[in-house]
Amino acid sequence: MPTLTCVSPSPPFKTTSTSALSCGLRFVELTTSLPLGLAKREVAPVSPGSLGKKKKIDLFKHPNIEDVSLYDVLGGLEFTVTPEEVKKAYHQACLIYHPDKTGLTEDDPVFLSVKKAFDTLSNPEKKRTYDSSANFDDSIPPADLKERKFYAMFGEVNQFYQYWINFESWRDFTLAASKKCDHDVEGAEGREEKRWMMNEISSTCKKMKKAEVKRISDLLERSMNLDPRLRREKERAAAEKEEKAGREEREKREKEETEKREKEEAEKSAAEEELERKTKAANMKAVKDKEKKMLRKQKNLFRKLAMKAFETGGDDNWGSLVEANDEVEFLIEKLDLMTLPALSAALGNSEETLDTNGIKIVRGAFKSTKSGAENAFLVEEREKIKRADEAKAKEEADKAARAPRPWSAAELNALHKAVKKNPVGGGGKWEIIANYINQTLALPLPRSKDECLKEWNAICKKNAEMAEEKFKGADEDEAGETAKEEKVDDPNAWSADEVADLQKALKKFNSKMEKNERWTQIARFVATKNKKMCVDKYKEIRASLKK
Repeated sequence: MPTLTCVSPSPPFKTTSTSALSCGLRFVELTTSLPLGLAKREVAPVSPGSLGKKKKIDLFKHPNIEDVSLYDVLGGLEFTVTPEEVKKAYHQACLIYHPDKTGLTEDDPVFLSVKKAFDTLSNPEKKRTYDSSANFDDSIPPADLKERKFYAMFGEVNQFYQYWINFESWRDFTLAASKKCDHDVEGAEGREEKRWMMNEISSTCKKMKKAEVKRISDLLERSMNLDPRLRREKERAAAEKEEKAGREEREKREKEETEKREKEEAEKSAAEEELERKTKAANMKAVKDKEKKMLRKQKNLFRKLAMKAFETGGDDNWGSLVEANDEVEFLIEKLDLMTLPALSAALGNSEETLDTNGIKIVRGAFKSTKSGAENAFLVEEREKIKRADEAKAKEEADKAARAPRPWSAAELNALHKAVKKNPVGGGGKWEIIANYINQTLALPLPRSKDECLKEWNAICKKNAEMAEEKFKGADEDEAGETAKEEKVDDPNAWSADEVADLQKALKKFNSKMEKNERWTQIARFVATKNKKMCVDKYKEIRASLKK
């Protein structure tokens, strides 16, 4: 087990030497890790029997009795000896060193040493003071100790550091301070001198205690600084702290991004709702304006027809123009867009088809409206108009349902994916494709399998037509290019410029020249044709002229 320099032989440590006091209690050995919950200075003593006995010293033969430890004076006791054992050892020593046995006086230094040993070791406080003055090795390892030597000098267990952090030394420096100050309190001549000596000793004790605490603190600090396990733990804690900070930063950033995204979505949703509200309000306003315009138009038409009917022959029904005007204006004010057209229709709907018999219907409507009762004619006309509007709406809905709905880009893309996932031969293929499109896009008006099949056939037909047109165009282009290439690449073809050059050469080099030389010069003049080609072209031109 590793050894450690220590200030006291306090458990759970035991001495490495069987003669602890004779060697000054210099080293202690860590036996086990400290038990959890070990209180300060509440430790069980080490059994004296486990430490063994030292060889007894003959005090009469010792040259300097003052240099012998009190434990050796009583027969080589260990520092863990109990008061009962001290008393027993003292009795045995008296049998040897008492003046009654030796014949010496009571001032015999040996017997005085025996008495001093008994008085000191039998008193726990005096014994602790004496033990504290032993020659301890107060040195501590240097701060630059190499890591490879660390375990040989310092402990291995984590409890070790906790023990020494909370350690309180029980060493009493009174005796050591007395020796250092060279004061004998018992030999003081007066009370003042004794008080002065005690103050000096107390001051020295405090300084020695302070140095003791600092030495232990330095030892602990150096040990913790050199322990690679503590360094690794610090590095691990730092890495964990950094990871935690990074995780918190990521969580904070993700939270901010989520809040930002939710805010943007909320703003977008609010903007869409506001746009929808404004659009709806605008549509409602447009409908109301249209209804107002139509109502105003119907009012003017009814007023115009009623006055025309009165002028034409309405005096038989209305007593006067004022009466007719009052009744007409009353109806215009009370009736709505559903009933006014019915009265206008009763009057013929126009001046050209004016029907004065409708005045009776108008007057009946006036009487029933004024009395608050429903007019049968108006009720019937209102129902007719309502049924006509419903029939028209149904017809438009049926027409819209029968009309093929255009396919959006998203729908076409989903259709292509669905067809690719469901090859030919699968049972219920187009039902699966329709369900895939409807579930993927969540369409408000689902697509049927017939629509999907029809659209796919149209796409295939269109692709086939485009491919055929492209193929035809490619054939025509290829044929044109081939003809062009044949025309350009034909070596026997003559251009107009080449023919003109040939004619000039024939004039320049006449027939008086040697025949072979002449055609050689002509070919050189034309440049793009050889001698044979020039001869053949000349013969061709001459033959055409003869014709």
